[in-house]
Amino acid sequence: MKKEAMDALEALVDEFTLGAVLEMLERICHRKAENLRNHWKDEILAKFWEKAARQIEQINVHI
Repeated sequence: MKKEAMDALEALVDEFTLGAVLEMLERICHRKAENLRNHWKDEILAKFWEKAARQIEQINVHI
C-alpha cells in the first residue's frame, strides 16, 4: 500500500476513531452493493460487497 494512502487512512482513524472508520467502510460496502444491483444488474459482485459489509459489521472495536 502506498504511504500516502496509509497516512490518509491513519488520519481518518485519528480524527474519527477506528470504530467509526469501520462503520463508514461498512456503509460504503452496502452502497456499492446497492449500486451494482440497481445500475449494473450484477448480483454476484453485489453479494461479495454485502458479505464484506457483514464481516466488517462483526468486528467489535473498543479503542
